[in-house]
Amino acid sequence: MLITLLLGLPGISLARWIVPEGDLPLTFKAGMLVLIGTVYLAVIWFWRAATIVYQDHIAVRQLFRTRRTAWSDVSSIEIENNPASSRTMLLDREGRLFALPGGVGAQAHEVRVIKDIWERRRGEGWTPPAEGAVLAAQHWARSRESAIVWAVFLTVGSFLALLVSGLILNSRSDWDNGEIPWLFQVIGFVPVVVFIAVYQAAVRLLRRRHLLRLDKVAGDSLS
Repeated sequence: MLITLLLGLPGISLARWIVPEGDLPLTFKAGMLVLIGTVYLAVIWFWRAATIVYQDHIAVRQLFRTRRTAWSDVSSIEIENNPASSRTMLLDREGRLFALPGGVGAQAHEVRVIKDIWERRRGEGWTPPAEGAVLAAQHWARSRESAIVWAVFLTVGSFLALLVSGLILNSRSDWDNGEIPWLFQVIGFVPVVVFIAVYQAAVRLLRRRHLLRLDKVAGDSLS
């Protein structure tokens, strides 16, 4: 609630000032609204993300979709092997490894309840995943997280670089005349565009490396 108020209230005040202001360029208004909208999407995702357990499947609710996995298609449910993390990771039969949101992992008894339901409902034909498949899934999950980290790092860096450049390159006369330098007019679009571009490029590069790793694991298994 505190994070929501700290992020939400300034956004409302800023939007109420930007929208009716007639002297501001349309580009600047649109950029600021995009930036504010991104913040509110993060707040909505924070409240919406949840793990929901049903009798026949487990559902992971995200911002724009809900991922549903039948208990028989769950390969493992384990706390992440990382001392700095308390996340609970789910591995499905398609080799996708993802965290269970909504605080699952912080409470050991909740993880135990989920695992008990899974063990009862997964069926007699369930078989544990191969070690190579688990390692490949873990590698791909770490790769996606690395892509997000790089995207966030370069997004913040580009935003700060654009901000500093605008302050240095534009003279005070621009502000005195009531004009907003063009660098500041597009600054609201920069975080969104840079994040999407960097993340997509990183994911494609890492996906190729992941496929090569899968081929290597498959070759080692056959040998």
